[in-house]
Amino acid sequence: MRTVIYARYSSQLQNARSIEDQVAICRERADREGWPIEAVFSDRAISGAAGIEEGQRPGLTALLARVEAGGVDQVLAESTDRIARHQGDAFAVRELLDFAGVRLFTLMDGVVDDITGTIKGLMDARFRKDLGARIKRGQRGMVEQGRAPAGIAYGYRSANCLDERREIIRGLREIDPDQAEIVRRIFAEYLAGVSPQRIALGLNRDGVPGPRGRGWTESTIRGDRKRLNGMLNNRLYAGELVLGRTSKIVQPRTRKTVIRPNAGSEWMTRPAPALRIVDAAMWEAVQQRLEETRGMPIHAQRRPKHMLSGLGHCGVCGGGYIRIGRDFWGCSNTKNGRGCTNTRTIGTPSYEARVIAHLQRDLLDPEIAAAYVREYHRAHARRMGDLTRGRAALERKVDEATRKVERLVAAIAAGVGEFEEIRDALATARADRDARKAELARIGAIDVMTLHPNAAARYQSLIAELAEALNGDAATQLEAIPRFRELIERITITPADSLRGVDIVVTERMEMILNLAIGPQFREEQPRVARTG
Repeated sequence: MRTVIYARYSSQLQNARSIEDQVAICRERADREGWPIEAVFSDRAISGAAGIEEGQRPGLTALLARVEAGGVDQVLAESTDRIARHQGDAFAVRELLDFAGVRLFTLMDGVVDDITGTIKGLMDARFRKDLGARIKRGQRGMVEQGRAPAGIAYGYRSANCLDERREIIRGLREIDPDQAEIVRRIFAEYLAGVSPQRIALGLNRDGVPGPRGRGWTESTIRGDRKRLNGMLNNRLYAGELVLGRTSKIVQPRTRKTVIRPNAGSEWMTRPAPALRIVDAAMWEAVQQRLEETRGMPIHAQRRPKHMLSGLGHCGVCGGGYIRIGRDFWGCSNTKNGRGCTNTRTIGTPSYEARVIAHLQRDLLDPEIAAAYVREYHRAHARRMGDLTRGRAALERKVDEATRKVERLVAAIAAGVGEFEEIRDALATARADRDARKAELARIGAIDVMTLHPNAAARYQSLIAELAEALNGDAATQLEAIPRFRELIERITITPADSLRGVDIVVTERMEMILNLAIGPQFREEQPRVARTG
């Protein structure tokens, strides 16, 4: 009875040794019965309802390919739920085995015929649904006790402890002071009119590590309003635990999980005042702004109340320069008594006029953009030369990597060697092939990319329109303000050397200037700094 063994476990939270344990007891039974083992196949950390295609369960797919190739009399597994926890999949696998004249044998049920397979298929599928219900019930219990049922959100850290029986109490959280300051910064900047994209750029520029150590993105901050994810929608920051915002639905064809928002009536909420990071007033104001801009294109969303909101920073302490009183701006840390020595203020008309004058005198000078474009031309030519010199060698490496992938796929189908080892090698080979293909594609993209010879003239025309709009009526200025703000990275305000007044330093976003000239292509150039009078 020529036998192949199949083993599987479903979650990364389970013991990875489960595969080896399943294989060991199957080998023991095969040795007692005198069944020769032809091959061993497995799927690690993959659900039994994931499907039976290669991209869903590669180990099972390889097993079926080996069965189809012949030379196999029996598939041996610990139990039917290792084969599938989905009724349709269980039936499809049995049908394929029957067609190849191969029987299914499990340690728990012996030979799995149509009747046994149908009954066990129903039971296995039902167990999976019952398990999901028990998990949800456990999560509700955790929320009732004021514990978090999910992962650790940005701004918090684990506070798990031991109970009187020396067992871990999970789901306890406490505020991380350093990350909490970043959370409050994000909310304050958004409320001041700074877009999530600009907030993310500022955090990355300042070297602030994002969630899980990654960089900041607009979606991390804004999130999805329907699913209420993202930092600005996280109600834990307002001191409230929420469960049941979304449901996971499996797409029947692809078996991929689709997340759908639930109605508010299905949510479970519990107050958690000890976890509040953002005060009630700021939370409500941010939610109101999110609601006002919901579904609106970026260009149509509500503009900041003031032209320079969120752009100014104190040159002494780094705090924001905010409106103090009706028509003056000053350091927020000085106003809030946080020890900054910068007591200088500047009136709104003077502040705006000086920044606009700087743009009109310096940034709006088309010669600046012309010089920048010329430098980009030179850098572009150097980079293209460096990359294209290695094209031939890179093409050979792509061919080699592709052939290696094909050999490993053939080895899996033939059941050569231990599947785990071959699968790991296949994943590495595919990643290497894809990386080299991507590098080759980048070279191709550089080859076809050209900078329009009239880029500087195009920039001059666009800048002239912006300058005219800034000097136009109130409605025209309102439309021009977002474009105007996009040209400014940061405004730094420090006390002047004289007894009164301030000095203003404008840090320009030169990549935006280049975008105006040659189109919105990503640039990694450093901002350019210029001082106003």
